[in-house]
Amino acid sequence: MTITTIVLLSLATSAVFVVGMAILGAESDRRRVIYSSDLDVHQSALARLTAWTERRLLATSVGRRTRDLLDRADISLTIGVVGVAVAAALVMVWLLAWQLGGPVLSIILTLVCLVGLRAYLGSRIEKRRQKFIDQLPELARLLANATQAGLALRASLDVAAHESVEPVRSELLRVNRELAVGAGLDEVLERLGRRMPSREVSVLLNVLIIQIRSGGRIVTALRGITDALETRRDLRREVATLLAGTKATVISVAGLGGFMLLLVNTFSEGGLRAVLENPIGFGLFVVCGTIFLAGLWLVRRIGTVEV
Repeated sequence: MTITTIVLLSLATSAVFVVGMAILGAESDRRRVIYSSDLDVHQSALARLTAWTERRLLATSVGRRTRDLLDRADISLTIGVVGVAVAAALVMVWLLAWQLGGPVLSIILTLVCLVGLRAYLGSRIEKRRQKFIDQLPELARLLANATQAGLALRASLDVAAHESVEPVRSELLRVNRELAVGAGLDEVLERLGRRMPSREVSVLLNVLIIQIRSGGRIVTALRGITDALETRRDLRREVATLLAGTKATVISVAGLGGFMLLLVNTFSEGGLRAVLENPIGFGLFVVCGTIFLAGLWLVRRIGTVEV
């Protein structure tokens, strides 16, 4: 074999190798594009599903109340995303409970999950409300200082909104947005009081509304209630500290009840299903569960002190 033949074969092999690598690279790119497009399709399908769910939910009174609860709980997720997530979680809970205890346990745990979700939203709303109340003395002081500097009450609210922290900041920004579209100041403050129901908020808003309607030295009134708000805040924190043990007991006992149910099913395979499928066992389960929940409710009521 001559040198010329060897060189030509080498060049041909190199050309085939280059062409093969180019084809392989193009095929890899095409597969990557197809895979990305497939992901986009799934993402857009999920987005369409959440958007459709949101439209359907907002068309009902339950959906609108849920949207209001999410806003008051300071949850930024859309109601469509929440609806799809809750539905998926309930399906998984239903299937798991069906395997453990049959249809009766599935219904019970599904109801427990719905009640727990409502209790979680209520807890977030209450924590946000308490945090808002704790910031009222600083808010009253900011409004008094801004008013004493010569600003009108609307301008004072705008200054306080930018100087405050959450959740006072977001609530005052909402108040300012409503004022910017022409709503009356007393009407806007009354809506704020309905969103944050408490004695402290009512006192502060009533002082502002009375001063708006009748005139007078609003600075003196604001400085007068600042000390009272601080005293009530310190008292409320002290009471919450004293009752922390009671709340921890309620949570521990509730968790212990669920743990005991799992132990019953663990020690005797299929024991929980057998209890729930038996009429006598189901009756005892209902009676014991009712007594257990009533005890938790009584302990919680006893440990609740209004300040």
